Amino acid sequence: MFKKVVMEGGVSYDRFRDDFINSHTFHAVRSSAVRNDHQVNLGRIGALLMDREDLVRKYYSGESDRETFLSCMRELMLEGGDRPKARSLNFECFFSDKVLTLLTQAANDIPLFRRPVSAEDMARLFNECSANDEDPLIANKNTVLAYFFSQMNSYGLITANYQLVIATNRLIMGSRGREYLNQHDLSVALVRYGMKDRPAKMRIDRWVDLIRTARNTIKG
Repeated sequence: MFKKVVMEGGVSYDRFRDDFINSHTFHAVRSSAVRNDHQVNLGRIGALLMDREDLVRKYYSGESDRETFLSCMRELMLEGGDRPKARSLNFECFFSDKVLTLLTQAANDIPLFRRPVSAEDMARLFNECSANDEDPLIANKNTVLAYFFSQMNSYGLITANYQLVIATNRLIMGSRGREYLNQHDLSVALVRYGMKDRPAKMRIDRWVDLIRTARNTIKG
């Protein structure tokens, strides 16, 4: 697939990476053991695509088979040795103070989190992609949070790989306050949210449009 899409089709590596991960999130099997195995495998492949573009190009620029995959994964999982620096896993954005103020107002108005947030919280979340371990962000409702981030991506404000960014950096805890949200949690929450015409959608869409306008005005 890599050879056909990227090498021959001219699709960017980043687009291929994001589409591959997002298109393999769900699994139809109901068995928890099989679903867990799927998540483990998806996590490994996600790490390969995010951190080791060099290995992907090394093993998949030509013809590939099962042995190619196994050799690639063996090299990925080897400890020690010289390795390229991992790609920075972030939202691929850096918002101004004005945009951060709007994000803060949006997060508190919707609301996205259990507690009120500050512009500093939003700067840490979006610009630094780091968590406050002493006072972590906890989703007010997983479904609402998932839709907000989906719209931020749809409006071109953050990377399409936002779910992986949230999960890998352990940025936000689920609404129960027990565990950090992972890709599966966010995907399932987004699907569930989209099944109904929820009143909060209009509020989220309005805020995201304001954020995009502010970002574009500053850029212009």
